[in-house]
Amino acid sequence: MTDRMRWKRVPRVVAALMLPLTLIAGTPNYTANRPPLAPNPYLRLPPGSVEARGWLLEQLKLSARGMTGHLDELWKDVGPDNGWLGGKGDSWERGPYWLDGLLPLAYTLKDPVLIAKVQPWIEWSLKHQRADGYFGPASDTTRTFTPDQRVLAWQEPRKEDWWPHMVMLKVMEQYEEATGDKRVLDFMTKYFRYQAARLPVDPLDHWTDWAKSRGGENLASIYWLYNRTGDAFLLDLAKLIFSQTDDWTGMMESGDPRDWHGVNTGMGVKQPGVYYQQSKDQRYLKAVAKGINDLMKYHGQIEGLFSGDELLHGTDPVQGTELCTVVEYMFSLETLLDITGDVDFAERLERVAFNALPAQVKPDFTGRQYYQMPNQIICDTTFQNFNTRHWGTILFGLDNGYGCCTANYHQGWPKFTTHLWSATPDGGLASLVYAPSAVKARVGDNVEVQFTEDTEYPFGESVTLTLGTAKDVTFPLHVRIPAWCATATLSVNGVTQPAPKQGSIQVIARTWKNGDRVELRFPMNLRLSRWHEESVGIEYGPLVFALRINEEWKKVRGEGPYATYAVYPKDPWNFGLIMPNPEKPFEGVHVEHAPVQAQPWTLAAAPIRIVLPAKRLPMWQQYNSVTGPIPWSPLRSKEPVQDVVLIPYGCTKLRISEFPFVEQ
Repeated sequence: MTDRMRWKRVPRVVAALMLPLTLIAGTPNYTANRPPLAPNPYLRLPPGSVEARGWLLEQLKLSARGMTGHLDELWKDVGPDNGWLGGKGDSWERGPYWLDGLLPLAYTLKDPVLIAKVQPWIEWSLKHQRADGYFGPASDTTRTFTPDQRVLAWQEPRKEDWWPHMVMLKVMEQYEEATGDKRVLDFMTKYFRYQAARLPVDPLDHWTDWAKSRGGENLASIYWLYNRTGDAFLLDLAKLIFSQTDDWTGMMESGDPRDWHGVNTGMGVKQPGVYYQQSKDQRYLKAVAKGINDLMKYHGQIEGLFSGDELLHGTDPVQGTELCTVVEYMFSLETLLDITGDVDFAERLERVAFNALPAQVKPDFTGRQYYQMPNQIICDTTFQNFNTRHWGTILFGLDNGYGCCTANYHQGWPKFTTHLWSATPDGGLASLVYAPSAVKARVGDNVEVQFTEDTEYPFGESVTLTLGTAKDVTFPLHVRIPAWCATATLSVNGVTQPAPKQGSIQVIARTWKNGDRVELRFPMNLRLSRWHEESVGIEYGPLVFALRINEEWKKVRGEGPYATYAVYPKDPWNFGLIMPNPEKPFEGVHVEHAPVQAQPWTLAAAPIRIVLPAKRLPMWQQYNSVTGPIPWSPLRSKEPVQDVVLIPYGCTKLRISEFPFVEQ
């Protein structure tokens, strides 16, 4: 898939030699949309249902050993004096942001230490809810926000800002799903009654603009509760919330994504799709489709995101993207995949997760960048052409740039893990996004089974799903065939099935027995994609490739593992790739594979290498700490031909990933 592909509907094919779906019709084993909401094709499994394995498990373990598991010990903003624990410290978004990643990490790893860190936050909110339904830190009429706290400059006293509560509601949802603690249902009902009474007087933008931009988060939580209680007032509240939120539908229909805020956009793209569940109007899904395509057309970059530093900033590969945007856009894609079943969202999700996410975090999870760039040749404190500047935005550290990403990035891998598998409304399971994992879930007539997913994906081409069950059980299994793979194969217990169509969902409907095995193979071929100034990108399966540049890390401030570092290149970077035959650009080029290590997202451990011919481009030079304008392709160079090595984008901290190309 390239990000300029047109939107298309998803074919679902019932695999041959299987039982017809009519023979396995069933009822949901997990909470589904309650009428009159439109039914969703996929249902979220509770945190802890999916177990990470292989390289993915290592990301979660590193996160637990690093910033996520110890942030309250390292950073006062989420320490014991936080306002969401009843203290006098930060009382806005940072505590809820951290919990939104810490909680799914804790329950996915089943880590008692992390669970114990979560629980006091949950209990404080549950036990300190006001009689009128409001929860969270009390109003403070003496303290004022300052501009560096990102609440804009009108210096409104901190009151009952709607925005951070939207994040805490997501935390509470996940907590109830993981534990079954029904106190959450009454708690959320009381708060939503408070909103229904208060919003007509104090609308979403009463205190800050963030709630007005991000009201889709609130909307999704209302539907989550409605599906569990059926309280009719919630649907009226949903309409009110939708009416007070920024008009993302109209914005995404406009074809003019000009100066939107990047993180708001990462969240906002799902809002029309979320409301579609109540409206059932296809306009909202079409708006999402058009909006994402326009974002990629006017601001898209090769790692699968739109630039936003912090406002949208065009397609130039030296414009930045905020880490908050990465993880929020991932969650939006996960949500839209459940609502629509459209594999385009799965394709985009894998592109962001397997490229942008690992590139922006230190491999040992002791630091992160605020912005990343697709063409990033130095990470220091000199000038970059960003439209919002903070100190150290591209350094790797704990809280350089701005602290929101320190609090918020933690949700990336845990929620990705949760969404590797989904339930279906007819009692089945779906594997729509791939990574090494296992899932334990109820299927058919409430029978618990386990699928083990053995794979090195995205570094390997094969995925094997093996069933463990105590008794035979009939249910459908949905598997996705990637859009980039034209020659996928599918077999069940060694019997090859008809060739599946690329970009489809195959439904394997049968009576399953213990030890049944589904084998998928997705042959990966090198592909070209076109980007800024007709530059080219090199893609292989779901991975984007970038120039391998050896790095020199220099400490800028701080001590110990959480110090802040600048990164400098030890190799030249100004290469143009040679494309001798446009019809067969990779003729004679070989892809080299190495064993996939526990932490593959490093320069040294990159599991795949591509060696390509290139030429230096003397006219393309450094400008402050970024590349000068990328030359328009094609171009000529009298420099000698030499080989360059490309590795997965996510393994790099310095890189060129959008290349000029040189005529032979």
